[in-house]
Amino acid sequence: MVAKYSFMAGIILCAGIGCTITTTTSSQKGQPKVIDPVCAYFSDMGCVNIAIDENTPKSTYEGETYYFCSKECKVDFDKNPSKYLKAVTFPQGAVDPVCRMEIGKLERFVTCIYHDKVYYFCSDHCRIKYMASPDNYSGKE
Repeated sequence: MVAKYSFMAGIILCAGIGCTITTTTSSQKGQPKVIDPVCAYFSDMGCVNIAIDENTPKSTYEGETYYFCSKECKVDFDKNPSKYLKAVTFPQGAVDPVCRMEIGKLERFVTCIYHDKVYYFCSDHCRIKYMASPDNYSGKE
């Protein structure tokens, strides 16, 4: 019963606070986006895909950077990162478009979304390289 209310409180918190931050401006349309692991865990699709900039809340966990739609989602993640990362399922047959590594063989991966498609990367290094010029990697996933 408590878990049910905690789950609902998390959704209401993210929906009420986080999504106002993630509105996409015309200059952001078509830009690569990242997935907020907290909102993905709660299936809050309105906040999952976020464009990042210098003000986007972020945390580093085990050498990987994760971005969030709000400070509240970052705080929740920082309390128990593995809780939110366990909800992620590994893609079958996905290949990092930058280094060509098979994602299914890794223990963890990072993602971004470009033109409504999820791209999988072995590391922040490859994701950052991709996000700088995604069209250079088109068709290599």
